[in-house]
Amino acid sequence: MSRRRLLNAGLTLAVLVAIVGLYRLTPTQKDIQDPTAVKGIPGRVVHTPRFDLTVDDVRAGKKLRIPRSTPDRDSLTAFVVVDATVTANREPMHIFDVRIRSADGVTYLGANRSGLDQVDLTGTEFAPDIPVRGSFVIEMPADKVPGATLLVMEKSMLNDLEPQVTVPLGDDAPAVEDVVSLTAASDT
Repeated sequence: MSRRRLLNAGLTLAVLVAIVGLYRLTPTQKDIQDPTAVKGIPGRVVHTPRFDLTVDDVRAGKKLRIPRSTPDRDSLTAFVVVDATVTANREPMHIFDVRIRSADGVTYLGANRSGLDQVDLTGTEFAPDIPVRGSFVIEMPADKVPGATLLVMEKSMLNDLEPQVTVPLGDDAPAVEDVVSLTAASDT
């Protein structure tokens, strides 16, 4: 084999390796459109440009008691209640996207039970600079809480590069009560 053919084969191989490498390093559409994670820890304020969030406590129960509503709600799994404080930073806003991602990668959405929109934080309009205490409710197995992460965003759609608060919920499972009671979201 001549030197020229050997050189051409080497250059062709180098170009192919470079193409494959660039292809793997190029961000995908999903990478470009994913929200921007803003990490926090329970008990401390997580700051984003649109809102601040503090996770105060995590509770779980077999039934959910909603104020001014009867009967208590039942679940096939459990109601995980995340008590939190939210403060809007710029303008009035709502939080529409609340999820918990368990350690095994399964994502559980916020509960959508009748009456919840009147008392939990997803049904609240946040005024700027006024902290509001309340709860997020997610239906999921209570034994999936250890190692899970709370994911909170303002919008559930068109959230390209929006901040997404991520707060790990700890390594301990909350004690499962028979009935977990909510209090209506209120200004602090």
